[in-house]
Amino acid sequence: MYLLNQLHMMKNPEALTYTNVQCQHCNNVFTAQRINCFDTLLWPEGRQVLDQGEFFRPVCPQCKAEADLGYPSRYIDKELGIAAVLVPGIENQDTGELFSCMNRYMDRLALEQMEHRAVGSFYAMAEQMRIHRYSLNDKAIQLLKPFMIGGLQSQGYEVWNGFFTGIMHPEEPEQQENTVYFSTQDDMASAYAEDIYQFDIYLTNGDIIPQGINDTAYGICLNLLENQGLAEDDGLFHLYDLSWAIDFHNSLNEN
Repeated sequence: MYLLNQLHMMKNPEALTYTNVQCQHCNNVFTAQRINCFDTLLWPEGRQVLDQGEFFRPVCPQCKAEADLGYPSRYIDKELGIAAVLVPGIENQDTGELFSCMNRYMDRLALEQMEHRAVGSFYAMAEQMRIHRYSLNDKAIQLLKPFMIGGLQSQGYEVWNGFFTGIMHPEEPEQQENTVYFSTQDDMASAYAEDIYQFDIYLTNGDIIPQGINDTAYGICLNLLENQGLAEDDGLFHLYDLSWAIDFHNSLNEN
């Protein structure tokens, strides 16, 4: 169980509540913590809790199966310059009116001089934290995903989504086992001499396939954004995800 420190609870007493969860495997109903706000100024440990992700995958005490929770929550990290609001199911909504409302009341949702993102799951919220921890452009990271996912789909895999996990530097002694590396270069030795951006690709059957792509590909995606005038952030709430990345690439192919 995760405990928020006293200062966080005093400033935001609704940051931690409890919810009933029905196990999808055995139908047992049990109680789980619900973290409604990750404010790292008041709760420095919140970044690590979000990174580990155990809180949104509580274990059923009866059958030991993991649940997968999703509910409205906020992540505010002034040090990393990111504020993310979780809106469950946002990927299937018309976001125009929603973002208009969120941007109109931005002072209540986040802080000034930060990047503001809407996300549809805690996986995506944790991804935003990792991206900003490495000082990366989150739009460029999203644009990398169709390259890797398309390669897996061509091999017959059914892919649900993929999320950035970190960077492996070339001076590190061993490459992650069982990781497939996607490269824009013909010479794989040269590709491995660069930083490798690592992702976990989630299949529809629940399996996870680690994938990596080299720094050259990240640079190409940055150039694509710059050419479209999208490299800089405008300070408003946006949803940048796999669907956005696919639409972006498709729009370039149409021009």
